Amino acid sequence: MGSARRERSRRCLMAALVVVLAAVCQGTLSAAAVTRVEVSSNDSSLTIAVIGAGPNVAEPQAFTLKDPPRLIFDIADAVLAPDQPAAFPVGTDSIQQVRVAQHRPDTIRIVVDLEGAKTPQWERAAGAPPNEARIVFPLRRTPVALAQPQVSELDDGMLVRLAGAGGLSRRVGTLSDPPRIYVDITGAALGEQYLREQYDDGPIREIRMAMQESPSEPVTRVVVELREALRHAVYSDGADLVIAIGGEPWALPPGPYHPTGRLRGKRIVVDPGHGGKDVGAPAKPGSPPEGPFEKDIVLDIGTRLARLAESEGAVVTMTRSDDTFIPLQARAAVANGLKADTFVSIHCNSCPTPDTLRGTSVYYDHPDSIELAKLVQQELVFACATDDRGIRNANFAVIRHTQGPGILVETAFINHEGDRTRLTNPNFRERAARAILQGVIRFLRQTPQQADATE
Repeated sequence: MGSARRERSRRCLMAALVVVLAAVCQGTLSAAAVTRVEVSSNDSSLTIAVIGAGPNVAEPQAFTLKDPPRLIFDIADAVLAPDQPAAFPVGTDSIQQVRVAQHRPDTIRIVVDLEGAKTPQWERAAGAPPNEARIVFPLRRTPVALAQPQVSELDDGMLVRLAGAGGLSRRVGTLSDPPRIYVDITGAALGEQYLREQYDDGPIREIRMAMQESPSEPVTRVVVELREALRHAVYSDGADLVIAIGGEPWALPPGPYHPTGRLRGKRIVVDPGHGGKDVGAPAKPGSPPEGPFEKDIVLDIGTRLARLAESEGAVVTMTRSDDTFIPLQARAAVANGLKADTFVSIHCNSCPTPDTLRGTSVYYDHPDSIELAKLVQQELVFACATDDRGIRNANFAVIRHTQGPGILVETAFINHEGDRTRLTNPNFRERAARAILQGVIRFLRQTPQQADATE
């Protein structure tokens, strides 16, 4: 009897210990549920966002360490998600990178690796949801020093190249009397005593640069004064910014592309529309319809875009890489399954009456895709010199079913003779691919970084 009683007591004690341990573990994990840490930046600030699955995030506890200099943020009652990336490259004049790790079972540690001994200013941003802590660093990036523009002649035009300005924000416009093209470049300063240069012949009369007043980052205006108004295109060529001037600047052969790794670790899905039995829009309808066909043109642009994005370090998936028919929902499923950072569906437009409508437009469905649509539209119009038909909200299935940022690009009208001349020109298709890429790069550089595609 005594041994049986002792055995029952032992079992009861073991059961109680299991219950207590389960309760402790459950309490710790439920109180320490952090879904992710994200890092984003714009022209004026760097933001570290700690986003928890629970109702609240603890106040970050900050301190510094030396050799090498680091700023530390410990957040209690927090557990990192399994797919949390370990590091976010930043590369400002004061911060090298941001690292994230599980420091203790119930504490995550965010390490900000500094460029020097001086600790940058930071603050916890007000107005964030209770389950989110935002640590904000005001930034003043080291400006790109603009050297003298490089001017080169082509058979039917000229190129003005601004070294190092390809990745900077810009605003492009024209002025008249005399005709001028201007580009306001944010984050650029005059690197040498260059004010203006005049040209005795050719379409360019003068190129001049000057600093503009700006409350934050420096802004340099580049003005190209022409002898007469001409078509022009402005586009990024790797690290450089190029102004192409000529009768048909979209037809000028683009120079070699110089990647700079700006999409390293990103997942991009490129979707050339139609394919196989679905030819898309034809140049001329009829029985049978006459080519060229939309499916062939967009496959070429999509292949070029995929090649360029891979050269920038992205992990790229194409929904089709040959003349294959893919159902619409299957295309979106590819992006959703990969948790793609962006989904780009490429098309040619068409209208019931040929040769009436022309130009470029970009469509979106979800609010998180509006900025992506704006940036890609800007780049396409600048680079390809097409009519700007703007961005539009549309209920297209391929972007409606995409869970992340996704757009549908209508490059130009295949049943307009002028636009069709562009679409059938390989130089235009290369420029279109580079423009879409630049819009994607600009979008991803200003949105939060998420899990690295290599993980």
